[in-house]
Amino acid sequence: MSRPMHFVGSLPPDLCGSPRQAMQWIVGQSDGHRQTTLPCDIDPNWIVAYLRNLAERPAFEIKRPGEYADYDDMRTYGVRRGHELRPADVSMNREDRLREILEQFRALRAERPELADVRLQFGIPNPLDLAIFVFNGRPWWSLRYLPVFAQAAVDDVTALTAEAGQDVVWQLETPAVLIGMDMAKRLPGGRSLAARLLARQVAALLTRFPTDAEVILHLCYGNHRNTELVAPRDLGPAVEYLNLLAAGLRSRGRPLPPVHLPAAYGANPAPRTEEFYRPLRRLDREWRIIAGIASATDPAGGVESLRLLEAAADREAYAVATACGLGRHTVEQAERAVEAMAAAAGADPR
Repeated sequence: MSRPMHFVGSLPPDLCGSPRQAMQWIVGQSDGHRQTTLPCDIDPNWIVAYLRNLAERPAFEIKRPGEYADYDDMRTYGVRRGHELRPADVSMNREDRLREILEQFRALRAERPELADVRLQFGIPNPLDLAIFVFNGRPWWSLRYLPVFAQAAVDDVTALTAEAGQDVVWQLETPAVLIGMDMAKRLPGGRSLAARLLARQVAALLTRFPTDAEVILHLCYGNHRNTELVAPRDLGPAVEYLNLLAAGLRSRGRPLPPVHLPAAYGANPAPRTEEFYRPLRRLDREWRIIAGIASATDPAGGVESLRLLEAAADREAYAVATACGLGRHTVEQAERAVEAMAAAAGADPR
């Protein structure tokens, strides 16, 4: 039996005229392959629309302008003098929109028998990532206000989980992990310290989510303009982090969610060398790996990359995916990326 395909979330803007259009495109592209979830992301550029919108909120002022053309054109916000930042100030303000998408998903599922056991997926940025991007270049502000961002995320997940029942899966998205570990490696012992702190933050956050909230963890190397911030040498940092996170979740009595583990990055296809995947030999046995190995730039190569990943990890992938969402692709590129996913998903097990 083939592995399921996992759509990370975002789609090219031309495919997002409506939530139903976006979801129907994914179902049509799946071409009979099983899906882990059916995502519907509002912003093809992840959180750029949210970041732009903060300029309209009384709580914030722009300290350094930016239009998000690339990584050097990021805006920096500050909290207005005399304002006490509250969860409502940093909320993504999308609760009504998510309810509308949920209604459209339920209507589509009722029409499509193949979706009977499929849940709707909503992406939720890690509060740490939001704080880092909001206060770009001011890490002390990000840490100071992290509890406010965390409470906003917990409030959003709690509210919709209570209404949606078992129809929704939350994909917790955190580029900060692999990027932060890469930045910290410049200091003696820095990477390991960063891994411990980052694992502790996510474990604590997941513990605050409702126990019936289904979660997928999404790691990333950055994908703004389909360009990575980190070019990985191997999967060692991800393994180090995930093993610490596994211990942290177990100590809190929480299950390990499936993890989307990117091997491809930006516009680069997944490597096809044993050395890149070798650290997976040390990965905790309970992790279910969504293999981010499919790429529009090398549609056929993902089959070999998946073979190497599964051999090193000594387990079959839970699902197959691209490195990130398809929102920074053209429609043609997105179609090629899905073809690559399908080819790897249907490949013979190792």
